[in-house]
Amino acid sequence: MKLYQIDAEKLMELLEKAKGNIYLITEDGNKLNLKSKLCQLYGVQKLLESAKDSVLPAELGAENPEDELMLVNYMMRK
Repeated sequence: MKLYQIDAEKLMELLEKAKGNIYLITEDGNKLNLKSKLCQLYGVQKLLESAKDSVLPAELGAENPEDELMLVNYMMRK
C-alpha cells in the first residue's frame, strides 16, 4: 500500500494496535519490521524527511489481514 502524507503520531498508534507484523518497504526494497521500536524510529524519521512529497517513497505491508484493513481504513480517512 503506497503512503500519502502520513500523520506519524497516528501511524504509531496504529502500530501499537496491530496484531501482526507491519512492514515499511522502501523504494530500495528494504523491509523494516515496524513492530521493532528501533525500526519505528528509523522508518518514521525517513518518512518525515520525505513528507513534503505527495507520494512517499515507501509502502506499508501487513501480515495480518485485520491489520491491513486497519491501515487501509486509516489511509482512506485522511
